[in-house]
Amino acid sequence: MMPTIHFNLYDLTLFLPMAVAGALLVGGIPVTTRATRYSLRAIGAVIGALVALLVVEALPILV
Repeated sequence: MMPTIHFNLYDLTLFLPMAVAGALLVGGIPVTTRATRYSLRAIGAVIGALVALLVVEALPILV
């Protein structure tokens, strides 16, 4: 049986800032090529969105 994910539309307000923060944090790593920089930004955005998902799912447990 799959675990249920409690996801509401207003939770999306957390995803965009977290994705931008991840892109800026990981994209700030100095690299030589532009393609590598863009790849790091994309990976950082995905990681930021995943962290936001974990935070959104953990908040009801903590309250």
